[in-house]
Amino acid sequence: MNYEIRINGEAVDLPPSTPVKLDFQSPYLLYDTIPGSNDQMPTLPPTDRNQRIFGYFHEPQAGPRVAEYACQQFYGGELLKEGYFILTEADRINGYKGIFSDKLGEFFGDFQKVLLSELELGTLPLEQPATGEVFADGQLAYVLPTIVNPDFYGGNNPPGFEGRINEFRNGGYIGTTPKVPMFMVSFVLKRLAQLTGTTIEGEFFQHPSWSRLVIYNTRATDAATGVLVSGHLPELTVEQFLLELRKLPNLSFDFNSTEKRLRIGFWEEKLAMPVLADWSKKAVEGEAKTAERNARLQLSYELDSGDALQKDKPAEVADYFSPLLPDDGRNGLAKLICKFSTLLVDQETGLASARQKGNTSQYGQGAEKFSPRLLFWHGQVNGYPKALPTHGNYSLYWTGPNGLATQCWSRTEALRKNWFYLKKDLILNEADLAQLDFARKIHIDGMNYIIAVLSVTLPIEDVASVLLLSV
Repeated sequence: MNYEIRINGEAVDLPPSTPVKLDFQSPYLLYDTIPGSNDQMPTLPPTDRNQRIFGYFHEPQAGPRVAEYACQQFYGGELLKEGYFILTEADRINGYKGIFSDKLGEFFGDFQKVLLSELELGTLPLEQPATGEVFADGQLAYVLPTIVNPDFYGGNNPPGFEGRINEFRNGGYIGTTPKVPMFMVSFVLKRLAQLTGTTIEGEFFQHPSWSRLVIYNTRATDAATGVLVSGHLPELTVEQFLLELRKLPNLSFDFNSTEKRLRIGFWEEKLAMPVLADWSKKAVEGEAKTAERNARLQLSYELDSGDALQKDKPAEVADYFSPLLPDDGRNGLAKLICKFSTLLVDQETGLASARQKGNTSQYGQGAEKFSPRLLFWHGQVNGYPKALPTHGNYSLYWTGPNGLATQCWSRTEALRKNWFYLKKDLILNEADLAQLDFARKIHIDGMNYIIAVLSVTLPIEDVASVLLLSV
């Protein structure tokens, strides 16, 4: 049937005339999970070739090692899927059973579910340069922005404290201010890649504003001479960090599990790309159409309850709601809640501001917590090293002319406004499957769609079942 499975680069012997069902799912439409792929594989016969490829795992003497192999699935000479064959049962008489998985839920291995604050990300020297910028590994690692926070010591203010952290005056940091290093998101991502043996790259790192994201925290270095990277990071797992970071600028993640490579781009830019192909002639007559009742967006943060300035949810950090639609039946809300939020700006000084107890050994505040928050690093501005919730044409607030809803979610919002589901059968070949790109639109009979899910059985003797979303 011209179907081929390669294990560790070598073609295995296949059973005769065994259908194989493959499922493909868009990686862009779910925001609270990393969608992965798992396919049931045919039982592979116990031929001499297969026994050798699987290292004679069926033999008790082969030991208890994990039977997991690099796997590629080809059809008609086209590569359809690449991931791992996980051997679940080996039998000298009945053969080898297993599943195919891209293992995206284990992309970061043992570190996937570990808190950032518990990772071994190293220690950097505590520096206080006039620029407010400290470099490591050839890139900007952490910054020391001046932040207005009169409640840092809970009212037990030591001599010389004037209500600001990282206080900067006359070209340098003053000795009586609490020093709170804040790490660049790009640096943390690169350190994560080093720790987990992965590669993280993409347009995010070159963006003039989003590459300047800095992780706000309230942990003072006190008398330490070094900066423990993990000590200044939020209590999010590695997986949560990626997922929550995605929500604000509406990022796109493209994983390659076998190369251990993640490319971070922007979903809105992908939605602007032209139509990939016209599949009108591949469409089978008839379809099932379903409306989306939750056709509006609600974009929201989890605010830091320890910041007194945000307890009453001021207008700057308000939720965003899509305008009401004339069709009342479609006015339900698709709610997206982000664990990351941001700070307000002090109107007198133009500095980011909070009223929040800091994490410091003084006055028994060593257990104080902080929630995940982000700012943009500006560098030296008007005599202060600044990090703010705005930069250029971008804001970390949901609302406003440069807010996230306008700058990062407008195409997604328009997509949802016109969203309906179409279950459609298509006559596809191996080239169509190999060129499948969930970021690109498909044209069918006067309408454009993006593919949500596609299922096909090999050999291709019947139609592929596809769930389409209108664009």
